[in-house]
Amino acid sequence: MSSSVERNNPPPRRKSCEACRAAKRRCDLALPTCFRCTRRRVACVYPGLPAPDLVPELLALLGQPEALESPCVAQFTIDTPPIFEPVLLETHTQEPMRPPLVEHQPQTGPVSLIHQQCAQLTHVRTRPGLDLPDLIASRFQYAIDTLRDTPRRMVVENQTPWSHRELYADGMPKVMQDAYACCALYITKNSINAAMITSHILSRHHELVLSALPTSPSDLLAHTHALLLYRLMLVFDPDLSDAISGSTFHALSMSALESAAALLFSSTHFPPESETDSAIESRTSLLPSTLEQTMHFWKLWVFEESARRTVLFTFYCLQIVRLVCGDKMMECDGKLGLIHSWYFSAHLWNAPSALDFAVAWAEKEHFIVRNVNFTRVLREAQPNDVDCLGKMLLVTSQGVDRMREWFFARGAIL
Repeated sequence: MSSSVERNNPPPRRKSCEACRAAKRRCDLALPTCFRCTRRRVACVYPGLPAPDLVPELLALLGQPEALESPCVAQFTIDTPPIFEPVLLETHTQEPMRPPLVEHQPQTGPVSLIHQQCAQLTHVRTRPGLDLPDLIASRFQYAIDTLRDTPRRMVVENQTPWSHRELYADGMPKVMQDAYACCALYITKNSINAAMITSHILSRHHELVLSALPTSPSDLLAHTHALLLYRLMLVFDPDLSDAISGSTFHALSMSALESAAALLFSSTHFPPESETDSAIESRTSLLPSTLEQTMHFWKLWVFEESARRTVLFTFYCLQIVRLVCGDKMMECDGKLGLIHSWYFSAHLWNAPSALDFAVAWAEKEHFIVRNVNFTRVLREAQPNDVDCLGKMLLVTSQGVDRMREWFFARGAIL
């Protein structure tokens, strides 16, 4: 029961926007703009709140370090935003291998990482540049085509390449419930309901961007996943991207996602670069002896691996978004500016049960990729070791032509 104080002091109700109040029409109170203002293409201003395009000071609320630097030197120049087709482009040119991109910040030496508690440094490496069409065709088009389908996969399969399908099997935090519902609306969008769905997605995303970052690892992981889903919908949907173009909300959204991933990075465990012979021999002994303990072991691995992949993919995704949006200053250091590692093993990631995971853990080869270094994978792995995330990162790192040859030489097709 609520106390008398709570009954006598109820929370204030949010008031209608100025346009709806002046017209004496009901306002749906959506943020950043209500449905009526969106449909009429008029400014939507709520009493006591600044207009969406007049809040650059809100960037400070996200707590993003002002002097955050990315270890990059080689520069791409993008004169106009690229236009992407839904088919995989072909390229017949042979270009030098190039790792993924990270944002430009000129440096004169080693730079520290986003992970403030980590003393490791990443060193700058330069690579020769590529023309943008060749870069998109060879490195990014495969990932872009995959990312377009992410909202549908989240709804239909309850998973993404960075979020395990068992992660939310026991329930979703509210931020992910909202994002999941928005994905469901997004894949049903048509010419009739487009304005309503666009307004709803923008409202939920706006609320999440301006909310405080959670402190618990599980809530922080869900928070980051929700921001990723919204970000992908915004970048690939013309209605959503047009609604935020020219405003500070794009910068707010990118900063919120980067801040969430940086905080998640500081609380995530990363495995060593490779296992020693003795560690491989004793790997089976790490598995619990009972089914209940094995299930717990699997659930823990699912959470930790989802966190590792989420950190990696978020910084990778941010560069894809910047490329799609026509960022003119993009750089590469080969490591996405991070010191990180993850399990490159489709047998572990796709295991349908705890028992299948235990068998794969004990009997299948594990490839631990550190700092986007695929040397051992390309030398020893087989096509059935590669899952969706692995394919995206391999193509971005090595180029689509080389990866097609790699799969074909092993009796498979990319």
